[in-house]
Amino acid sequence: MIRALYSAATGMNAQETNIDVISNNLANVNTTGFKKSRADFQDLMYQYAVEPGAPTSQTTMNPTGVQVGLGVKTSSVQKVFTQGDLTSTGNQLDVAIEGDGFFQILRPDGTFAYTRSGSLQLDQNGQIVTSDGYSIAPGITIPQDSLGVTIAQDGTVSVKQPNNATPTQVGQITAVRFPNNAGLRAMGQICTRKLKPLEQL
Repeated sequence: MIRALYSAATGMNAQETNIDVISNNLANVNTTGFKKSRADFQDLMYQYAVEPGAPTSQTTMNPTGVQVGLGVKTSSVQKVFTQGDLTSTGNQLDVAIEGDGFFQILRPDGTFAYTRSGSLQLDQNGQIVTSDGYSIAPGITIPQDSLGVTIAQDGTVSVKQPNNATPTQVGQITAVRFPNNAGLRAMGQICTRKLKPLEQL
């Protein structure tokens, strides 16, 4: 009886984790760049009362044995990196990545972080930053006399300036890829990873 209660308790704990993951997914359904998570489970070890092949008489043996499972546990909670829906916002600085990849941003402590959110803005110095104020890497500064900003499909950032009919290129927004996206550490607004990116796109 004690074993049955323990197994049932492991099931409740696993389902509590599952509900937590689903609730977080629902809460962030409108969050830009959010990737949903999925909980994976595995059964715990088994207790053998009778081993398969154990003799039942001098000439016969038990074909299956008696084994009792001891419950379930959460094996992992991983991000699902599928392509989300693209929405036109009307903001000339908003961008999105089609397919695999992350924007690289610079944190205040000098470390790099990575995000799928392309909601970009200009700070007081004219630098392109995220909605949290982190500058993208490599940094791009828009001149103060710019009349407009254009971001091409390859990430090239160009500006229109007075008395100049030809747009001036001021930088390029790059994306990076990782060999194992599921190994990224989620930090809320951004993801970080100790390993270097696989390549720049």
